[in-house]
This record gives sequence, C-alpha cells and structure tokens, in this order.
Amino acid sequence: MKNQVLNRFFLIVLIGLFAGLMNVPGEFWTKTLGEENTVAQRLADLKVTLGLDLAGGTELDYKIDLTDAIAQNSDEDQLNDVNINQIAEDVRDALERRVNPAGVGEIIVKRSQINNEEHVLIQMPPDTDVEGAKRDAERDNRLEFFEEDPALEGSKRFEIAELLTIDVTADNWDTKKVELADSDPAIDIETVGPVFADEILSTDLADILKNTKPGEVVQEIIQTTIQPVFNISESGELVIEGSPFPREVLAIVRLNEVTEEERESTSEGEASARHILFGYQGAQNVAPEVTYTKEEALTKAEETLQAIKDGADFGELAKELSTGPSGPNGGDLGTFGPGTMVPPFNDAVFGLTEPSLIDEVIETQFGYHLIDVSAVTPPNTQTQSEPKYTYEMITWDRDQLNWLPTELGGKQLEAARVGFDEAGSALVDLRFDAEGGEMFAELTERVAARQCASGPCRIAIEVGGERITTPTVRQKIVGRSSQITGNFTFESANDLANNLNLGAIDAPVSLSGQTTIQPELGADQLSKSLRAAIFGFLATILFMIVSYQFAGVIASIALILYALMFITILKIWPNSFGGPIVLSLAGAAGIALSIGLAVDGNILIFERMKEEIKKGRSMKQAVDLGFERAWSAIRDSNLTTLLTCIILFSLGSSVIKGFAITLIVGTILSMFTAIIISRNLLRASLLIPALNNPKLFGVEPKKSKKRKK
Repeated sequence: MKNQVLNRFFLIVLIGLFAGLMNVPGEFWTKTLGEENTVAQRLADLKVTLGLDLAGGTELDYKIDLTDAIAQNSDEDQLNDVNINQIAEDVRDALERRVNPAGVGEIIVKRSQINNEEHVLIQMPPDTDVEGAKRDAERDNRLEFFEEDPALEGSKRFEIAELLTIDVTADNWDTKKVELADSDPAIDIETVGPVFADEILSTDLADILKNTKPGEVVQEIIQTTIQPVFNISESGELVIEGSPFPREVLAIVRLNEVTEEERESTSEGEASARHILFGYQGAQNVAPEVTYTKEEALTKAEETLQAIKDGADFGELAKELSTGPSGPNGGDLGTFGPGTMVPPFNDAVFGLTEPSLIDEVIETQFGYHLIDVSAVTPPNTQTQSEPKYTYEMITWDRDQLNWLPTELGGKQLEAARVGFDEAGSALVDLRFDAEGGEMFAELTERVAARQCASGPCRIAIEVGGERITTPTVRQKIVGRSSQITGNFTFESANDLANNLNLGAIDAPVSLSGQTTIQPELGADQLSKSLRAAIFGFLATILFMIVSYQFAGVIASIALILYALMFITILKIWPNSFGGPIVLSLAGAAGIALSIGLAVDGNILIFERMKEEIKKGRSMKQAVDLGFERAWSAIRDSNLTTLLTCIILFSLGSSVIKGFAITLIVGTILSMFTAIIISRNLLRASLLIPALNNPKLFGVEPKKSKKRKK
C-alpha cells in the first residue's frame, strides 16, 4: 500500500514537472539549448493564443454575389423566388463552419451591409492561419453528378451546324466567339499557328485550308485534336497551358492569315527491288518443305548469282528457286523506304547510288538473298517556300458534350468519409439521404440501359467543377452509397471528405478587403486584468490555507498544478482537434469559474474530513471517507456543469463556444486535481508521522474523541 501511494506521488511530481517546464518562457529554451536546436524552437513556439478582444487580429471582408438570386426574383415566374436574406445567412453559417470547424478558435463570423451589398466579416486572432482561412472560405465544394448520353453529341452537331449556317460569319466572328464562350463552359477559343500544313493534326483541315482564303470561315464542322502546350518559365519550371491532356473537339474554323516561309524538307529516299531467297533448315520463317542445309543454300545462291551474271533471267529464276513468299511474283518487293527491310538487306540496297544487280550474296536471318535493284532514290534535303497557316477555332470539347447534369448532388449528401478499396488504396465513401438513394438508383438504371462508343456508359462525379472520377455503370445500383475513387493519398481523401461534409456555399463570395483590427482592450486594461487574476488566485490560496491549514496547503499545490496544466493544454491543444484553443475574456471567465469549482470541491472534501476526524477516525480513514462521501456531490455538480457547457458549445456562437470549451476543460481538470491530486498528496503526506496530526487539519485535539468499540 505504501509503495502504491509513493508511486502515485511520484507520478504527480512528474506531471507537475512537465507542466512546469511547458510554462517556462521560450527564451529560456533557446538560451539553454541554443537557437538552432529543434526541440528548443518547438518549445519556444508554444504559447497561449489570445483572442481578438485581448490581442486584436485580422478581418477578412467577403462580398456575397447575389446577382443570380436577384435576377431570379426579378423574372416573371414568382414561384421560383428565393429568400435573399436566408441565402446570406446560410453563406455566413457555411463560412463559419469552414474557418472555425471545431468552434474553439474564437473566430467571429458576422454579416454586414456595405453600400446595400451583403458582406460577411471574418475576424480572426493574430495566430490564425489567415491564408489557410482564405483557401477554406473560397473553396468550391459543389458535389455534382452527370450522366453520359451518346445521343447528346448528335444534337450538339446539329446545333453547331445551325450556328455555322446562320449565326457565325466572317464579319461577326470576333463578337460571336466571345458570346459563345461566355454562354457555355464546354466552349473554348483556340488560336493555332502559324504552322505548316503537315503540322496540322487533322489532315482534312489541312487540305481545306489550302483552298480557303484568309478571313473566311470554313463551311463545315471540323473534328480534330487539341494537344497540350508545354512551355518553360523564366524560373525554369514546366508550364502547361490549358488542359494537360489531348482533347478531341468539334470546331468551327476561321483562317486568319497565310504567310510564306523558307523551309528545309528532307526526302528519306526509296527503292524498288526484287530478290531470290535461299532459306535453309533453322533459318527464321523458313517453309517446312525447304530441305537446304545452310552450306547447301549458300552454294546454291552463289551458283545462281553467277548464272544471272552470265545472262539468266532473274525473274524466272526467282519463280523457280526462291523459298520466300515473293517467289511466284518473280521476287518483286515493290517500292519501300529506308528502314523497312532488315539491316543487312537495307544497307545493301540503299548503299547503291544507281540501280543494279548486287554482285554478292547478302545473308540475313531468313537465309541468303540475291538482290536486283531496279530503282533507288537516295535521301535528299532541299529548301523551298511553303505556306504557313494561322487559324482560329471555336471548339466544343467532345468529352463534355455527352454529359448531362443531374439533380443528384451535395444537397442529398448525408456524410462523406475516407475508405479503402481491396488493394488498400484510399477512396471517399458517400452516403446519401433517402431521397438521394432513390435518385442514385434511378440515375444508374438510366445509364445502364445505354451503350456508348467505348462500351457501357458512365456517370461522372465532379467536386468544385473538377471531374474526379467517371465510373462505368453496368447495372442499376440500389442503395444510398457511392464512392469517389482516384489517385488519392489518405490525406487528400480525408481533405475531400471533410470539404464535402462542409458543403457548398449557396452564393459565390469574393474577398473585397483585409484589415488589421486592434484589441478591444488596451494593453493597460489587459495588464490590469492579469494582475486582478493573479491577486484573485493568490487570495484563493490564502483563504484555503487560513481555513484548512495543512489541507489548504495541499489544495493550493493542487490549484497551482491545475493552473499549470490548464496553460499547458492551451499551448499544446492539437490542430486535429480544431486547435489551438484561443483565450478571450469569455474563455478567461470559464477558467475563473472552473477554479471556483475546484476550490468548491476541496471545501466539500475537507469539511467531510473534519467531520470524520471529530468522530474519532484515524487520519487515513478521515482522508478516504472525506473524499468518498464528498464525491457524489462533486460529481453531480460537475456533471451538470459539463452538460450545460456541451449545450452551449453545440448551440452557441463562437464567443459562447470559447467560454464553453474552456469551462469544459477547466471542469474536467478541477475534478482531476480535487479528487486525484489532492487525495494522493494527502495520502503521501500522512506517511510522515509529524504530519499525522488533526491540529494541522483545523481540528483541535481536545475536540477529537475516540470511537467506542
């Protein structure tokens, strides 16, 4: 029992040492361990984050774009009118969830009207990650589902043909292309050139441009490919213009300009030849009926070559003797270019400058060849003037044309979380509400009934306008679950799930201003508040010592540990739990209230102890019974406090949440110090005989009486 008491005492000492070291000023660590020491830097960076009212901070002013909502309310259809005030309030709520998801950051998010415009002001303490808050506030979290329908491209081709016939002309090209690009996100404007004809990917377009005058619009729909453009920036980084992948597009084309440029063109050359092949057993691709050995094939080839030199007909001998497939045609190989034949054959043919019979037997892996070259054109380089074309295209991305938006999206999303597939790769699991489950089943049923060019049709899932995945649908999927797969790491999948859970903003927002705000309390008032807190803390300790003497000393030690541990928690509260906890005046009030709870618990315990001592209990019995009999009252009072705090944290504003979280932490700490630390310190002190004296606990010996047995 004694060992157990001592072990707990030493554990409390370790807790106290840790809390004490965590509260040493950061300069101490850098001076002691050196400024370059990583541990010293991390310890020096730990500090209590003060709130807006104590330290000021940064204010971000976001303007809400209500243009679409106002236009919707201004049209003739009154059934589609929306509540603009509610939209603005929903935007405020969404921004608060994004920049202060845990509710402990003392970040104030409020609406404001500036020049009859709706704004949201986000006020953040000085240690807040402002750039991160901007990214979170402006992130587009829209979740959208699309269905693939191959019939849509045919309809779009008809629309484009109608545009080409009626609307788009050489005269109105410049204005019309802008109108079209603004009206449809699938439309882009591409300028190409100047390029030579053989550099144009679409050979049909190249041929058409040769017969088109500058300024004219090509009177047919062009189907071509847009290749990504890669450039090197001044800093040496690779920069990709537009999409990093080739895009198949439909296009309306206008030829802007044709220029002439000198260009070197190289002809690879070509040759026409015939041959007689003497294959042998073991040669590559030899016919089964060939019986020559290698030596016999070589001998026969040399004899035949001599016969040809003596005047024999090459073609007739090829028909009679060649073991190759061209033998029945007199050995004719037609016309071919460099690199077409195997190297020994190629080198022999293109080594000639004039047509002739090659006067030696050529060996390849197929056997022995006799070669008669009837024509040969060596590679040739010449300079000539060629046209270069500069043209402009209004393009429709074919990958976008076949996708139809659906009503299924973020509104039906119930929850998103990280999951893993069979290979252990991260993905995002989606769970819809009941309406979303029915919509998903209907969507997959429609898509499964279609057949697309590449096989079964697909659905597409986009987040924030970016396509994440396009899974194939082969059958109707019943249920409320779906998945987003891709090249996710756990961190990226977790970020996506968190963003989807935060939801999209009902109206776009744009940052219209960023300012530094001053603390509501000046430095003088802040120092006065700190002095008042210190004096109040010391007065509490003095009261406990005067009222309960040695027990009051123990309570004071526990109270000091409470303060050190609370400050430590404020410093090290992890970001994964929404940290740091920001200390404002409201939070300080929560700490003060929790100190009162800690003292109140000690008073209940010590009064119970005094009662037990007066009943004649031993000091050890009095300590144990005092804690046990006071526990129910302490438990109930603290649980009701925690319950109230949880309600405040769940339903309150940012300031109320700051008060609630500090009171929650303080209440739990006060229970720990009052029940665990005080009790074990008292038990340890009773191991010293001199301290085992009722008088030290405020009970006069004469009032102590022995229990009758």
